[in-house]
Amino acid sequence: MARGLLCWSVRQLAERADVGLSTIKRLEALDTVPASAQVGTLQAIAKAFTDTGKVRFDGLDGVYMVGV
Repeated sequence: MARGLLCWSVRQLAERADVGLSTIKRLEALDTVPASAQVGTLQAIAKAFTDTGKVRFDGLDGVYMVGV
């Protein structure tokens, strides 16, 4: 959802998070985050979004655009 709000491609997110393209695709194909997901990978993805200053995460309640 955050990727869509920023109009980023999968490749852009992978590059900005310094995560493999296949990792992003695999995570997006799932309904939930697998227990095998690396915490550092998830943190890198979240940081890529929040570093824009346009996205914030509100716990488990959702993803929000800042200033909207």
